[in-house]
Amino acid sequence: MINEIIVFSAAAGIIFLGFAGEIFFKKTGISYYLFLISVGIILGPVFNVFPREPLIPVLGLFASFTLIMILFYSGMDMRIKEVIRGSPRTIVQVTIYVVSSIFLIGFSLHFILKWDLLQSLIFGSMVGGETASVVVIPLSRSLRLGQNTITFLTLESILNSIYSIVFYEAFVSLYKTGTSNWALPLITIGTSFSIGIAVGIGLSIVWMFVLKYVRNFKYTYVLSLGLLFATYAITEVLHGSGLVAVLIFGLFLGSSKIILSRLGQKFDLTDMNEQFYKFQGEISFLMETFFFVFLGLVFVITPSTILSNLLLGLLVIGILLVFRFIATKASTIKSELRKDQLAIFIICAQGVVPATLSIAALNDGIPLANTFVSIAVYVIILSNIVTTAGSILVARKNRTSVTDDKKPA
Repeated sequence: MINEIIVFSAAAGIIFLGFAGEIFFKKTGISYYLFLISVGIILGPVFNVFPREPLIPVLGLFASFTLIMILFYSGMDMRIKEVIRGSPRTIVQVTIYVVSSIFLIGFSLHFILKWDLLQSLIFGSMVGGETASVVVIPLSRSLRLGQNTITFLTLESILNSIYSIVFYEAFVSLYKTGTSNWALPLITIGTSFSIGIAVGIGLSIVWMFVLKYVRNFKYTYVLSLGLLFATYAITEVLHGSGLVAVLIFGLFLGSSKIILSRLGQKFDLTDMNEQFYKFQGEISFLMETFFFVFLGLVFVITPSTILSNLLLGLLVIGILLVFRFIATKASTIKSELRKDQLAIFIICAQGVVPATLSIAALNDGIPLANTFVSIAVYVIILSNIVTTAGSILVARKNRTSVTDDKKPA
């Protein structure tokens, strides 16, 4: 039995560390994920303060909850006009980067390690292209990139997460059913997206009209969270993507002013949405902070595999960077985004999605799941190192450009 004093003391320490890490990230561009994972490894595999096995069933549920909170928050942070305007180029970027990476990583590990092909593709879907929104959004702003570039990177971070999650669900379904129908992933993706979008739009609009009458009551935010969870559950029951529905719910709620005006309504939810957004940001930060510590807690340290897992992590990063370079070239062609091409290419830090999906693989009973967790942690760490080094390079380049502009002709 774990002592409750130890639990609450550790929780307090994690919150303080997360807050300090966020400040450190804003000052240096170095992701606080790395610190949080390290703390988890120290508390778990190194000193065994918190045993690994009892955490795994709880962590799967916690991972889903974390994703719901983050996607809802990300949706509220965007505006529907910007999403529509930036969607075509973002879809090009995400499709080339994520889909190509998933399949090349999967096939590479299948041939190199002789893993089962579907298990290799399951792992490929975990690490095949997420860009963590909690790193991307503040980092793109701190680098003083153009607003169109910030919107592009923000939308990409959301879409590639959804691509990864839906591909993961499709491959796991193939693995569990034993079917050889490779058209299933494409059908699943199309169906999941369509149902998720439809449910998210429908329930968000209904909720706006309900808020017209209950917005002056206490606990309206909590009531909205209740409908958010219901949106996720209803969509999943209908075999759609609950995460897509959650994102659309947040997007429409955050853009309620323009949505209601298009529907001929005159009431305004802007003030209430600002309160929602602020509180949702706090909740999302708390979930992320604990989640990455938990990821470190379930990390398996096997001295004999450290070097091989590191090399596999480097192989994955190499594949990701090749396809990210190609995707960035294709998506920014004949666009003002081209001036920020280096920043778009280098901001590739991974975080929540590979972490949550690797934990989900444990709950789904995938035989190689423990190996997936270990390699996913290496990929998260290495991708954050690449992004940190790259952001320093971009910041230095931007400073040089500003200095050159100020020089007299």
